[in-house]
Amino acid sequence: MIQRKQTIFLLLVIIASAISFFFPLAEFIGAKDSVLLFVQKAHSLVPGSTFNQNGYFSLPLLSATGFVMLFSLITIFLFKNRKSQMQIIKVCILVEIAMIGLFFFYYVSSLEKLTGGTAEYKTAVFMPLISLVFLVLAYRGVLQDEKLIRSADRLR
Repeated sequence: MIQRKQTIFLLLVIIASAISFFFPLAEFIGAKDSVLLFVQKAHSLVPGSTFNQNGYFSLPLLSATGFVMLFSLITIFLFKNRKSQMQIIKVCILVEIAMIGLFFFYYVSSLEKLTGGTAEYKTAVFMPLISLVFLVLAYRGVLQDEKLIRSADRLR
């Protein structure tokens, strides 16, 4: 059935990932430059700045967020195949963890070096964490359904 609790969790993953497109992840204010980092781009707040990041700088964040959104949507409609749902949710969890690690270990450190300042985290930095929690809850819901079906099959 499509009216299961994990469907709600997967929809919340999609909503949280979509919210991260509209709000900045972090703002880096330093002596050299000031940069605002979004999921899809990073741009300087200083007019005439020498901040030269090509269009591929934010591509890993953009692709990971898009991947999680797309496959969460696909997973909702795989309600008849619980094993595939669990596998796709596991992959989405790994992608979210990789994206969080990539953000904190690569983007924050490289932009702090570039600007000469520190990071000020904004609203969207919490959205991958929220998505991760909802993915884990969705996985637990699918796992409970699978256990329920197995126990019902034993009774027959």
